[in-house]
Amino acid sequence: MNFGIAQYSNLSIDQSSWINDLSNELKLFFEEKNYGEDLNELYFGLITVKPEFDQFFRKKRPRYLSGEKSSSVDGITIKTINCAEIDVKLDYSEVFKLGQSELIEIICKALLSEISCLTRLSKLKKFDFTLFKSDLKDYLIKQSYLKG
Repeated sequence: MNFGIAQYSNLSIDQSSWINDLSNELKLFFEEKNYGEDLNELYFGLITVKPEFDQFFRKKRPRYLSGEKSSSVDGITIKTINCAEIDVKLDYSEVFKLGQSELIEIICKALLSEISCLTRLSKLKKFDFTLFKSDLKDYLIKQSYLKG
């Protein structure tokens, strides 16, 4: 399964780097895992923008694109296969001053909370949500990003 966290934020370079590291780590963890044929790719859009930019970065409903799809962004063709996209929005004023461990813990809690919306995507039938959530939670606890 492909996994990633895209950032839409006004966070510091260090904070963005910590989030990128988390995304890369989770990508590697899920790379060889398969939870069912209906979901091959899962991407989170992490929104943490200053209040004056809130109107431009609204949290969207979860999206599921079944089958193979192609889109073009800035002249680059992106192909996806059975892909879900979930937005996670954090209050900028609550996170912009946080250090690494506190920020990562809040993000991990938000990811775990938001993945429950996968169960509401009607086209997503052949997907072991329980095993996926358990693997994610166990990994985050093992890495000490979350407390058991």
